[in-house]
Amino acid sequence: MPTDDRRAALFQAYRDAADLVEGTDAAMLDRPTPCPEYDVAAMVDHLVGAARRAAALGRGEQPATEEQPHVELADAPAALRRAGEEAEAAWADDASLTSTVTMPWGETYAGSTLVDMYVAELAAHTWDLAAATGRLGTLPAGPASTALAAARAMMQPGYRDAAGPGSPFGPEVDAPVDATPWERFAAFMGRQPRPSGG
Repeated sequence: MPTDDRRAALFQAYRDAADLVEGTDAAMLDRPTPCPEYDVAAMVDHLVGAARRAAALGRGEQPATEEQPHVELADAPAALRRAGEEAEAAWADDASLTSTVTMPWGETYAGSTLVDMYVAELAAHTWDLAAATGRLGTLPAGPASTALAAARAMMQPGYRDAAGPGSPFGPEVDAPVDATPWERFAAFMGRQPRPSGG
């Protein structure tokens, strides 16, 4: 089994995303997020879609390449928690970390890399949502350092700006000397670590 088993962090990322979405007011849905592709409404949909893809990958399935259908804000927390339960079942076997999945674009990844990928993605987009809705201070501190370790383990240069400038993740930016773990993570993922209004 790989030394760096971050499945617990993946499952925590589901819970953190669900908690943050649950506290999102419908009046915030048209706000922009630090991810240029998404406003808050689209980010909620994307989080649910990513959560479902991570569970599918744990089952050895190729994930859908298209975005998931729209999820109503009131239904999204439950959808995230349900996907989290599916992910915990799908990734429960230690063998899932060493099995491989070939993605729709042709690259093959070990399960441990996919876990890191989705820890980083769910954490980054939860941070995006928190920044967009002025709730960065509500994020639990614990997961940030593990998310950064996962991101460092899986990030390849080609992932940055792959879908346009800053999307899905921009070039790493400098973090403040006194940066918190979340700010260091955000900076690595190409976000301004102290956005105005966050």
